[in-house]
Amino acid sequence: MQYTKWKWVAKAIVFGAAFVGLGTFVTMLLWNNLAVGIFNLPVLGFFQTLGLMVLGRLLTGGWGWRNWRGGGGHRGHWMRKRWQSMSPEQREQFMQRWKA
Repeated sequence: MQYTKWKWVAKAIVFGAAFVGLGTFVTMLLWNNLAVGIFNLPVLGFFQTLGLMVLGRLLTGGWGWRNWRGGGGHRGHWMRKRWQSMSPEQREQFMQRWKA
């Protein structure tokens, strides 16, 4: 079981790095082909483009999906509804399991 879990984690890391790398490369190509010609801005390398993307993401609202949907959407709605439908004994039992 552990082997498949680590295998899945390794695949996720590889695909995540490939996704970020491809996105950075495409952004670099767009920047170098459009912004340089139109606005006479400097040519960017790969790591400069990656840094610019990270800076832009930080300045425009973080990393989570909740920021794209306007403040959280339905993220915790199901848990709130479930909590309200629980009896006090069920809530206590849930809290005990949560602490463990």
